[in-house]
Amino acid sequence: IHNMTTTYLFDKANRTTTMSMQRQAIAIIQSFFAKYQSLSGKPVFTVNPDKVIVQLFYYLPGSTESISNASIAALGDALTRCWDRTVELRLIRLNHSALDSSIFAQYLTANAGKYSFNRILDMLKGSLPTVISDGSVDENTVVPTSHITGVKIKLSGRLTTQRSSPRQTVQAGRLGSSAKGPYGTVDYSQHTAKNKLGAFTMKV
Repeated sequence: IHNMTTTYLFDKANRTTTMSMQRQAIAIIQSFFAKYQSLSGKPVFTVNPDKVIVQLFYYLPGSTESISNASIAALGDALTRCWDRTVELRLIRLNHSALDSSIFAQYLTANAGKYSFNRILDMLKGSLPTVISDGSVDENTVVPTSHITGVKIKLSGRLTTQRSSPRQTVQAGRLGSSAKGPYGTVDYSQHTAKNKLGAFTMKV
């Protein structure tokens, strides 16, 4: 997964105003996807004087339905009013939460109230088809142009679903290989939530 950054194509004098608009836009986007009980990644903004391009990954857990074009158009209208210029939306629906680290971290914290950390790892082992488990490739292996070779997950804090010593506040696990190869990249995110034991953070 390639890391993406926000691009600003204008002088620095407008940076403060643009950052404020970006925060408002992120709040609008998060509120929109929350209505559909879906998870959204970190928006990537390309800001031009007369146009804003917003690229965003999203994931609908356990749903085969898509968000309607009318609803997406309404989101575009809200963002256009926010930026006071044309907004082009590029929404990319993922078929698995692990394909975006920000979405994956949110997904793990959302399920942390149902399963223990070790149980979550066990369940993921059989549900990550894009992970090459041993990192080996032979002449008969067809390797896609972009794929996940490995995932590392770290829990800081305590879950209500597991028995552990009060002092045991960090757990970690790994799926697949950590070898990136010459063209590999690392996509890192974390998400914090709360339970009756306090705050806990999933780092992916």
